[in-house]
Amino acid sequence: MQAKGLILLIRPLNAIVASFAVLLAAFMTHEMNYKAILAIASVIFISAGGNSINDYFDYEIDKINKPKRPLPANLISLREAFHFSIFMFAIGVFIAFFINIACFIIAIGSSMLLYYYAKVLKNAGFPGNLSIAGLTSMAIIYGGLSVAGIDEIIFVALFAFLINLGREIIKDVEDYEGDIACGAHTLAINLGIQRALLIGIIPLIAIMISTPMPFILGMYNKYYMIIMAIGVDMPLIYCITKIASSPTSKTAEEVKKILKIIIILGILGLYIGS
Repeated sequence: MQAKGLILLIRPLNAIVASFAVLLAAFMTHEMNYKAILAIASVIFISAGGNSINDYFDYEIDKINKPKRPLPANLISLREAFHFSIFMFAIGVFIAFFINIACFIIAIGSSMLLYYYAKVLKNAGFPGNLSIAGLTSMAIIYGGLSVAGIDEIIFVALFAFLINLGREIIKDVEDYEGDIACGAHTLAINLGIQRALLIGIIPLIAIMISTPMPFILGMYNKYYMIIMAIGVDMPLIYCITKIASSPTSKTAEEVKKILKIIIILGILGLYIGS
């Protein structure tokens, strides 16, 4: 087992980004304390477990799509990856026990769902996309529940759910060749690339429709509206137009990268606006 292989396996940047959702929720509820720190640590370990088990079950697909990942590159064995992922899940759940019962239950459920997603749902099409989007928004709710409540972060969780749902569907189009070779059943495979991409823009349109609502309802200030209009809505218009005019795998790759930037700008707008 190589240290480099383990680091690449857990995708530390992805795990840290997931924990940032918890940090954001804690700041927005104005209740930053030691329980938020525990929640951040718990999410990092559970995310690491999810990334590891995902690579374990994706071994055959990654040999085609991502041959430089640690398992196809023989930096770590399949057996080691499996045991390491379970260990990461266990640590994350153990930490959650010291936060509160709600977080403990969510940690167990999220770990089980991540495992089931990697084994079954990832290749099941739309249910898999829904699972990942739901887990992303749940990280924000998890952060809120760890310190206070979720009243002030409902819209943040909704934004996270919608943009990640669209990104997951679009990402499946990018991975079309490897997925079809391994018998996956994503929307791109079941319905075709063009239809899948058109379905993928529906959550993006929903974001554009919903972004003004917190400002109209007086939940967020004018800075929220400015950042969301420039950093989220305008890039989303570009993405939607690009997909509608050229629904191809190349377009999916480009849009996926833009959506990652939009997520960061959207979170910034939601935080400053609150």
